[in-house]
Amino acid sequence: MKLTHYLFFLTTLLCYSAAQAHEHVQRYNQISLDATASAEVENDTMVASLFVQEEGAKASELSNQVNRKINWALEQLKSHDAIKVETESYSTSPVYKKSQIIAWRVRQSIKLESKDMALMSELIGELQAQLKLDAISFDVSREKREQQTELLIDKALSAYSTRAKQIANNLQHDRYKIVSIHVSTASAAPRQKYRSAGVMMAEAAVVTPDFSGGEKTLTVRVNGTIELD
Repeated sequence: MKLTHYLFFLTTLLCYSAAQAHEHVQRYNQISLDATASAEVENDTMVASLFVQEEGAKASELSNQVNRKINWALEQLKSHDAIKVETESYSTSPVYKKSQIIAWRVRQSIKLESKDMALMSELIGELQAQLKLDAISFDVSREKREQQTELLIDKALSAYSTRAKQIANNLQHDRYKIVSIHVSTASAAPRQKYRSAGVMMAEAAVVTPDFSGGEKTLTVRVNGTIELD
């Protein structure tokens, strides 16, 4: 056997043996644990969905009517930089009776989002002159969520470290090392206060609706495995 082939064979054998030895190393004194940190955070963002829906014989005429009302709403909102506006779904669907198309239904919705809840409340009241309110929900803004999450991560990691030290001390070990660790975040779904309330609020459009955002629970969880030395 040539020397180069022999060296290649020997190197391969050594690598394989090392890998096998590594796979069969027994791990002792490993403990899985987790810790969490939570906080009640005030919702600072209001989200509202409004829509226009028309029904009749000619889909093209209905589309024009819907477009006019949506364009009117967008024009009213144009001067308010504090309001984020997004056009949403647009649909044209047939209306059936005994398997026959008797009419067409055209619908389009827009979404408004802002931290200025007083302004949002005022505009929702004004827009219901031609649009209907579908839903209102409250959430925590991205900036506030990130700020609070950073604080909660610190608290959760500190709690994890405290728990790990407590376990090591109680089991009479001086030290421990982290084998694996995972950090995850969670929050409750946006709180929805009104749904399909367009008719009710349209009848009282002269009164500006008053809303309160409430709070949301943000949670950071740290879980992983430690090995006692």
